[in-house]
Amino acid sequence: MQALAEFIMRGRTQACAVALLGSFFPFVSPATIGLVTLRKGSVEGLLVLLWAALPLIASYSLSEGPALLTLVSIASLIMMVVSANVLRLTASWQSTMLISMLVGGLTALGTGWLFSTDVNLLVDSIGDMLAEVAAKQEAEQEPFIPGREFILGLIALILAVSALMSLFVARWWQALLYNPGGFAEEFHGLRLQPAVAGFLLLAVIGATRLPNGYEFWAELVAVPLLLAGLALVHHVVKFLQAGRQWLVFMYVGLIFFGPSVGVLLVGLGFADSVMNLRSRLAAVKNRQP
Repeated sequence: MQALAEFIMRGRTQACAVALLGSFFPFVSPATIGLVTLRKGSVEGLLVLLWAALPLIASYSLSEGPALLTLVSIASLIMMVVSANVLRLTASWQSTMLISMLVGGLTALGTGWLFSTDVNLLVDSIGDMLAEVAAKQEAEQEPFIPGREFILGLIALILAVSALMSLFVARWWQALLYNPGGFAEEFHGLRLQPAVAGFLLLAVIGATRLPNGYEFWAELVAVPLLLAGLALVHHVVKFLQAGRQWLVFMYVGLIFFGPSVGVLLVGLGFADSVMNLRSRLAAVKNRQP
């Protein structure tokens, strides 16, 4: 990965080439945009973005498919420039996460307004598919038919999470080149301000009280707390010099038991933000003989 990051930073041509070819691999293109933006600013990041968007535009032109998927994919690349620039200017993961969450939500709502017909067609096609599956299985209960709010919430969540995950990769690449070990220290110290954490927790609880279809909006608001919880676990594992198998267990649990582990991590993120569990853990360890 360090060799790839070095190649990207050799010049604009190399960065554009990786962004273009990296479209066929997860996170490579957006992380390339993020790395260039972090190091050289939003103008250079936008130039690299143009090359990363070429395969998306070409695929849409050749297939003549719905514009919605292409739009969302390009919006995710634009979000990388925005998120990376916020981190570059503020050096604050809290601000970056909140802006990414806000931009993801506004982009999804804007998509629903500008491409209302495409969203309605997608909702209808998913509803027909689920109804057909339920009929074949002769299910006794009526299947849940997702509405517009469900689809738009999913789009918002995908945009925000993909931008942040790609930005983590970009920041890691930047640390490999210019500040070895810096990303681990930065991520382990990720912690929300108590007022922000409290507001987000209340928003999550309020979103869960809404009717069916708003689940992804609740998950979107919970993303900063979830990442803060992940950062706390990483910090504790390193601080206690525990084996990395604990991190493996956590991520495996997050994959296979997502809701339960996710709620636990959100709770840890909130608790650390309010009570500063890191300092308490350090104080307990320092008191030991």
